[in-house]
Amino acid sequence: MAHLRTDYRHLLRTPFLAAIGMASLLLGTATGQTLTTSDSLLNTGSPTTTTYHAPGSSGINGPVPQASNSSNTLWLMYDNPWGVSSGSGTITQTYSGTGSFTTSINLSGLPGGGVDGYPFILYGCDPYSDCYNAQPPQFPKQLSSMSSLVVDFNYAFSGTIAGSDVDLLFDEWVCNTNHPTDTSQCLEVEILPYYSFIYFGGGTFIKTIDAPVTLNGATTTLSFDEYVGGTNVLFYPHTMPGLPSGQLRLNLLPLLTSGVTAFGNSSYQWLSGIELGTEFGANSTQSYTVTISKLDIEQTMGGTAPAPPTNLKAIVN
Repeated sequence: MAHLRTDYRHLLRTPFLAAIGMASLLLGTATGQTLTTSDSLLNTGSPTTTTYHAPGSSGINGPVPQASNSSNTLWLMYDNPWGVSSGSGTITQTYSGTGSFTTSINLSGLPGGGVDGYPFILYGCDPYSDCYNAQPPQFPKQLSSMSSLVVDFNYAFSGTIAGSDVDLLFDEWVCNTNHPTDTSQCLEVEILPYYSFIYFGGGTFIKTIDAPVTLNGATTTLSFDEYVGGTNVLFYPHTMPGLPSGQLRLNLLPLLTSGVTAFGNSSYQWLSGIELGTEFGANSTQSYTVTISKLDIEQTMGGTAPAPPTNLKAIVN
């Protein structure tokens, strides 16, 4: 979160592949076509584990290859310990190949900044145009080219997540070009189903959005408070700290569109990809695990994208 952290460790400075760009143009052009992740149940990739040992701000890349074709990268795990300048212990990220991602954080002697690290999973591209597009949804994509962008995911925390700064968020980069070279070309939009920080991150309050969602199989609403701070737009849980676990189905597109409108610069239109992770800080010790047992991304192309909400309601499928 840029209002708490000032550095973002990009992943791999690999060239932006022309083939990936061509696939992005060719796939999903038909009106109403929905592209869905082929590995939503997290069982078609090869088992992959990375272990980072503190201290040190350089993390470990964990590309997850498709089991049937190792040249295809389904996901990228990145432990992102950008603020871990002291301490000891490990961050272990594991894709089991049998239905789960786990991120286990066991660290002590940390600096205790607002955010010391942000382990995450990426599908699509980062703001440096490093891309992992081996499943049907393709990124980057213009917000206006999509009519919905639904994520359906199942997550749970275990361990100690109270008394420090811990969250679960989609950290989304919406850029002013389809080939950004760094974060300065992007608006950072953070959507936080869970947010438990000792001191509130802040920003300028814009509005509360009541988003219709499916939570644990039941139709309901989930309310987010929209804030703008610097080049960030943040959607905090209206009722803190939000959801420490659950299966949540949510359309991100109206929130992303609202975020661009709230920031006030319509040149930010290219969504890099889907990035889901957990931040930690404000304590010298962190010991918890996040388990994700489903991550489904449904990108519907064409049609009419939802207009930014003009009242307190966003349209979310």
